[in-house]
This record gives sequence, C-alpha cells and structure tokens, in this order.
Amino acid sequence: SLIWGIVGEDLPEESNQVVLSKDLVDSDGLPAPQIVYKVNENSNRLLKFNIDRCLESVRAAGAIETLVSTPVRESGWHLIGTTVMGDDPKRSVVDQWGACHDVPNLYVMDASTFPTSGATNPTATIMAVALRNTRRMIGERRNQKVA
Repeated sequence: SLIWGIVGEDLPEESNQVVLSKDLVDSDGLPAPQIVYKVNENSNRLLKFNIDRCLESVRAAGAIETLVSTPVRESGWHLIGTTVMGDDPKRSVVDQWGACHDVPNLYVMDASTFPTSGATNPTATIMAVALRNTRRMIGERRNQKVA
C-alpha cells in the first residue's frame, strides 16, 4: 500500500479575514475574534490537478485499486497574511522590518506578515525574520518614533 499526500500553497483570498464576532464575547463582554476562511476556486483546481497527477502515477506504476480521501482543506493550514508586509501602506500593514505603517513603534513579528504560505511549517522562517528585525530594532533603538 502507498499513501501519498498533497500539501500546497494556500493562496490569498480577498474575502478571508479576521472579524469581531457578533455572538461570541469574552468575560469582559468584548467581541471575540472570528476567522472567516474560504479556499478559492483556483486553489481547488490546483488541488484537483495534483490529485489527478498522483492517480496517473500510481496507476502507471501498476496500482490495482486507488482511493482518494476528502481533503481537510476547509480547516486551513498555515493561515497567515492578516498584517501583510509591504512598502505601500494602502496594500500592507507593516514594512519590511515589521514596523506598522500607521502606529509608530508597533512591530509585528509573526507569520501574519507573510503574504502567502508554503506547504510546510513556517516556524524557522518566522524565527529568522524576527531575529533579523529585532537586531535592526536594537540598532535603531535611539531613533524610535513616539506615538
């Protein structure tokens, strides 16, 4: 028997967002965050294309029986991009160093600054970017902007 898994890039979808819940509140009565997540049609087509290629490969290798399980896509993978990094404040939340465009001295150093994700855990990349940004913050500490 052979098990073959497909994990791909989770492309940005404009309707995906984090919103304040209308129903759920915390102990202080503040609205809880709610994740709105949908896989776009292009991502579904890419997944189907790759499933078809896997089936072709195993059948060409002599597979007698094949079974495709339902993807667990709707649970999401590495959901990122809510504070995306970029040069244009109209299209991004933070600059290349994680500094918020609109709030002086506020830095974001996690995967939310990445515009899209790869197929594997982003932990090492998060750590490398955070280390790079922290070293710059230390070097620039005397030039901080005050809100």
